[in-house]
Amino acid sequence: MNMLSSLKLLHCDENRLQFIAKKELTLFELQSLFHASKKHWNQCTDFNEPILYKGQCYTISFKPKEFIHPVSFDDVTILYEDCFVILAFKPPFLLVHDDGHTQDTLQARIDAHLMMQGAMYPCQAIHRIDYEASGLLLFSKHPFFQPYFDFQMQQHQIKKEYQCIVEGKFPSSIHEICKPIGKDRHQAKKMRISKNGKPSKTKITAVESNKNASKLTIEITTGRKHQIRVHLASLGYPIYNDPLYGVRKDQKGLLLQSHKLSFKLPFQNQSLQIECPDEPRMCLKD
Repeated sequence: MNMLSSLKLLHCDENRLQFIAKKELTLFELQSLFHASKKHWNQCTDFNEPILYKGQCYTISFKPKEFIHPVSFDDVTILYEDCFVILAFKPPFLLVHDDGHTQDTLQARIDAHLMMQGAMYPCQAIHRIDYEASGLLLFSKHPFFQPYFDFQMQQHQIKKEYQCIVEGKFPSSIHEICKPIGKDRHQAKKMRISKNGKPSKTKITAVESNKNASKLTIEITTGRKHQIRVHLASLGYPIYNDPLYGVRKDQKGLLLQSHKLSFKLPFQNQSLQIECPDEPRMCLKD
């Protein structure tokens, strides 16, 4: 069911969503537009009109929620923000969310930004990148809309492009790696190529190279843990500074960047595409 053909947005803020029904809908069909389970819907709102009639205006009021997440007032780079999402840049050596030991995380920094705006809800990461990697991270600002973005991620409708620098001159003839990935039984933190692992597909475009290293653009059509790192290392071209699948050579962190992100906002037909700003550590030097 297409949200654009069913609803006309009038207003949205932290307190309410107001719209006109463009066609007759049941409550179940309305919930399905937002990919929300009945339980999630009831946690966010008391709206329970059994039938919505064409041409009528409706308001979904949101339930307030106590803002109890830890916050950090360290700097955060926000590249895009609206009433639905925040897209932020994660530097290397920063966790995306609290691991129970570290309160300074990207989520905590964004939550501080939201709290200073008087927000009622903490953000929620829609995806993640590794601790030593960097780049774009998408967060849902409102719990009501989180299933909408989670669904896009599950259906691979959120397009992610990565860039990385690998050791050695990568062959321009290799454009794809299709090798199953499973857990490494001997090292809990690692993954490995395994015939019993899950199917995994990585698309590769060589951007530039010198005699010691190559810069690659990567797209993944499956989202296995450490997929890019494992696939490239399996060919003998580990990502520069990979402490698990290669060798740490300096303190710049893993040279893997979430470079470009494309996703759809509620009520908008066109995808929004954001590209990572220039990051000096990702420049391939002669």
